[in-house]
Amino acid sequence: MAITKISLTKEDIQLVKNKIKANSTIRILISGFSLLVLLIVYLAVSCDASNSAFYHVRIVIIVINAFLLLGSLRDANLYNDLKEKRKYVGTVKVKKKEYFYDQENNSELHQIVFDEWRIGEKLFKKEFWNDIKEGDEFYVEQAANSALVLKLDKENIDFRIGLVL
Repeated sequence: MAITKISLTKEDIQLVKNKIKANSTIRILISGFSLLVLLIVYLAVSCDASNSAFYHVRIVIIVINAFLLLGSLRDANLYNDLKEKRKYVGTVKVKKKEYFYDQENNSELHQIVFDEWRIGEKLFKKEFWNDIKEGDEFYVEQAANSALVLKLDKENIDFRIGLVL
């Protein structure tokens, strides 16, 4: 079955909304924590805004919140998914399995390359990656704009839980 574009179901729309909510919650928590640190430093320097320690912490907090703001721009694709309500659906084959070891971070990456460019490459947890062979076929449902995987099944086994986000 070739990849086709169809409408999102109610469950899919709820998954996209949950992803937006999770992203927003994380950003709010990080921003709130960083502002709390800024307040603590401000009080620790006896409310002296000209103190150099406060100045440097303030710059770091501004940079953190700027990155959080830029990160929220990535959610534009999720909002586009909600507006267009379209997803890719079909069967894809595993084109290649790749394993990478990052010596700097001392971490392993287990990647699967699919034959369909819209689905592309996905990172998996090791135990799921071991169960996948080249040539395996997966039924996939993926949001059209954000590439959020809504369903990834092989032989009625849900591989979506094995994805590394």
